[in-house]
Amino acid sequence: MKILLLKLFTLTIFSMLGGSVNANNSDDHALGVISEEKLLSDFSSFNENFQQFNLNEQDRKMVAKWPDTLAIEVYFGTWCHDSEREVPKLLKLLKVNSRISTMLIALDYQKQEPQQLALSHNIKYTPTIIIYRDTSKTEELGRIIERPKKSLVADINELFLL
Repeated sequence: MKILLLKLFTLTIFSMLGGSVNANNSDDHALGVISEEKLLSDFSSFNENFQQFNLNEQDRKMVAKWPDTLAIEVYFGTWCHDSEREVPKLLKLLKVNSRISTMLIALDYQKQEPQQLALSHNIKYTPTIIIYRDTSKTEELGRIIERPKKSLVADINELFLL
């Protein structure tokens, strides 16, 4: 009985340690601030969705008109199917307007990361896309949580009209 308990305890410890690995290959999960390049190179599902998403001309024109002072923070999980769907779309949209400041923050299953940015922004769901009026990030215009109501372009456009 003692041997069985010891084995269970040891297995539990190794399982917990194995779950805290940062992204080094596509089997791991990213954690913390990550570049678009690293996300797309290390996580094939994000790259595939990025490559498959096509913008229509109307959306392209709208995104091109977004103010260059805009700042966007994206809290997501590389393990999250909603993130796999929405984050690549947003990244593709932002290729149209590269003046927009963007920060990608990868979270663990508990919606946390080492810098505690998610905690300070009260992130509860992934992805959460926070749109700020300017790069100083003093005025939050709004959030898109898990999925847009209409589309990413339409929802972000509506934030400017409020």
